[in-house]
Amino acid sequence: MLQYLDKILDFVLNFCSIYLSYYCVVLWYQPWFRIETSNMFLIAGIVSLAASFLYSYHNVYKPMRTQRIHYFLTRILLVNLEVTGVCMALILWLLRDVYAYYMVWLTLSAIISTVVLMSKKLSLMTILHNLRSNRKNIKYILMVTDSQEMVDGYMDELLRNPQFGYSVIGYVGNLNIVGLPHLGTTADLDRIMQEYRPDEVVMAFDTVRKKVITKYITICNDHCCKVLFIPAICGYFRAPRQVTTVGNLPLIDIRSTPLDNPTNQFIKRLMDIILSLLLIALTSPLMLITAIGVRLSSPGPILFRQTRVGRNNQNFTMYKFRSMRVNDAEQTGWSNEKDPRKTRFGAFIRKFALDELPQFFNVLKGDMSLVGPRPEVPFYVEKFKKEIPLYMLKHTLRPGITGLAQIKGLRGDTSIAERIEEDINYIENWTFWGDVRILLLTPFRAVNRHEKYVANETERARRQEEKERRTYVSGGDVEITRTTDQPGEETEEWKPPSDGGTDETDG
Repeated sequence: MLQYLDKILDFVLNFCSIYLSYYCVVLWYQPWFRIETSNMFLIAGIVSLAASFLYSYHNVYKPMRTQRIHYFLTRILLVNLEVTGVCMALILWLLRDVYAYYMVWLTLSAIISTVVLMSKKLSLMTILHNLRSNRKNIKYILMVTDSQEMVDGYMDELLRNPQFGYSVIGYVGNLNIVGLPHLGTTADLDRIMQEYRPDEVVMAFDTVRKKVITKYITICNDHCCKVLFIPAICGYFRAPRQVTTVGNLPLIDIRSTPLDNPTNQFIKRLMDIILSLLLIALTSPLMLITAIGVRLSSPGPILFRQTRVGRNNQNFTMYKFRSMRVNDAEQTGWSNEKDPRKTRFGAFIRKFALDELPQFFNVLKGDMSLVGPRPEVPFYVEKFKKEIPLYMLKHTLRPGITGLAQIKGLRGDTSIAERIEEDINYIENWTFWGDVRILLLTPFRAVNRHEKYVANETERARRQEEKERRTYVSGGDVEITRTTDQPGEETEEWKPPSDGGTDETDG
């Protein structure tokens, strides 16, 4: 019923938008522009009806609880552009003498319609999200599973997104699953389906025979219940899944990302070329001053050249202004904020990220991008890929001068795993406007704000340690002395930086 009401409301709003814009154009251009009211109503009705069909075709009305609001807003905009384009072509073909007035009418109608329909959709989605977060308009899910790990992953997503409006009533399975009510074994599936009448059934198995799965699906089909599967490989790659086909055989592309699209690649590369040229021109005086300062600060070259690993595991030479004295540990030595190899001027340019300026030439060459995961030296790529899950996924696109991890303060002596988490988040959810946002925030985060991050992490670790040292018993607490390797000594784990923490670490 809600879908039908949504369609009718969109038709009415489009019709009213066309009528309102017609009324405005008549006021502006009377007596040069005026058509019969009946003809105006006919045009408005046809255009509104065509738009409604296109909204349905582009899934604007399809129930998609898990889709974000921008999914629907972009489709409304797409349909309005399609309708406007067709109408413009007809106007230029049929109304050559007075096309200008109709063009004004059409453009104004498209603008009003887009604003009104987007506002309506945004309001409706907000209301539905609030209702579902308050446990109304709920869909009840039955899980058929033997995998604790897959259940945990599914439940984590539902708990993080209460606006989806899903509630798991329990699970059916032959193994013990912690955290959900056990409703029975798979032999009881038919009875449980009849008793609980779930809205959807979600199946999650590590390994199961096709014959057995077919039996479960048949039971669900007999009860007219929708069936969804969680693939066993879902935890291996987290990129959005995309179903492709080889003939009639469906395949799941587990590494599908927005930048697989050639159009998105072209847009990102074009932005890199234009902005890198502009930034080279604007920062050239600053680069000249920095180069002179590096030359005067200590003996050695002005530029530091270092081999880094880029897109598709291809090595390239990255340029930076030298901030340390020439030394023998340029390819494998870690650097931190108190590194004695840094010159005084080098510490200054690193604090304000001025040492990164020559990388605009790397961007222009195509070795790097303005935004992306920070590149690493080959020595540590080999080390980290064995220690950090999904580490190599960052090499599926060009490395960047700045990135999502950097604007969140994950620079210098911060967690490697957290940086990779943000890098993968960037790769999986890339958008053009996301890159623009990161670029706009970078100048305000250029100073090594990771010092604040490290301080917060240290304080959080201290509080956790204090909590672990106390055991509360009957309202009182008992102190537990922390053991150390030697009397009066405390051990501490050191976490090195991950993005090029060698002689000229990126910080």
